[in-house]
Amino acid sequence: MIYVNKLETQAVRALNGLREPGNEALLALLKNELEGAKQKLVYANETGILHRLQGRAEAFEDLLKAVDESQKVIKER
Repeated sequence: MIYVNKLETQAVRALNGLREPGNEALLALLKNELEGAKQKLVYANETGILHRLQGRAEAFEDLLKAVDESQKVIKER
């Protein structure tokens, strides 16, 4: 999990900048990668692959949540 409240202001602004117009393709890419990892989890049958895919999905999910939370943190500061 990315604790957005503990990040430096510059990092929070960078995360929030991903929400600005022109960055839709990057956010779509992150969402597609998350969905791809979830789909691969359905068919994975080896423990090592399952763990790797779980970590990958969690990382993309955490990043997307941090982008969403960054706006709230900026407003609070």
